[in-house]
Amino acid sequence: MNVTSLDAEIIRIVVTDSGLGGISVLGELESKLKTARVFNNVELIYFNALYSKDLVYNEIESNREKANIFNNALFSMQDNYHPDIILIACNTLSVIYPITQFSNESKIRVEGIVEAGVDLFLNELKNNEESYVILFGTPTTINSQLHKTQLTKNGIDEHRIINQSCLLLESEIQDDPSSGMVISLINEFVDKASKKIIHKNEKIYAGLCCTHYGYSSDIFEKTLKSKFGRNIEILNPNSRMVTSLTADRSEKYNNTTVSVEVVSQVEIYEHEKLALSKILGNSSPLTVAAIENYILKTNLFEK
Repeated sequence: MNVTSLDAEIIRIVVTDSGLGGISVLGELESKLKTARVFNNVELIYFNALYSKDLVYNEIESNREKANIFNNALFSMQDNYHPDIILIACNTLSVIYPITQFSNESKIRVEGIVEAGVDLFLNELKNNEESYVILFGTPTTINSQLHKTQLTKNGIDEHRIINQSCLLLESEIQDDPSSGMVISLINEFVDKASKKIIHKNEKIYAGLCCTHYGYSSDIFEKTLKSKFGRNIEILNPNSRMVTSLTADRSEKYNNTTVSVEVVSQVEIYEHEKLALSKILGNSSPLTVAAIENYILKTNLFEK
């Protein structure tokens, strides 16, 4: 990622997702930016791009309709928060971003998590030429073939790439990352993916192509090991997106002042707050506090 333009004394970063999966990226940003000390002041804003609890992006058949909704959210981010950079911490929204009006008109830098994922997967697959990667993602992400296309363009044999769509798994994870339903669905999707792999004794990478999936990574790992043995590894692009902001910069300040705000058009339920607080632990206290005290704006953006 080219970060040469982020040189102001105060940097404003908007992180967005179609729900709360990207909160994990927000939390990592808080922690990483404090220790890296490459910026002086950073304002982190989490913008929940979910229009309503009844209108989930992956239940909308038309990519054009998804793009229109996300387009309105993007212009709201621009007009209301004036960010220096927008991080799309969502594979589904990263896939549809290029067909938004915003992508053609806005001069704000926008980075999607698909690129971070492809970079991570490519590196591991090239380092271990006998390995496979299973790409777990939402129907929108998997049907786009975007990860697979980019990996094959960079020399990875398509037979080493297994696409596995996980219908509505992200919604169940957001409700409760360790629920019986989540365990059942992950078992189902891992079983389906295993039937597509011929050499099951080879190294298996599990690419989590949805930011929500990281909240249930322990379930993915346990389930995959039960199916393939211990020669598996979880690859989560979330951290790659975070470190790319600081990778090419050296420590410049004695400390970095960080503020965190969470804004949403839909209510964040108490059990969702509790689950996120447990996952984030003590590493991201400002993010935990921002979730607890999130700003509810019912007219944040239009459909």
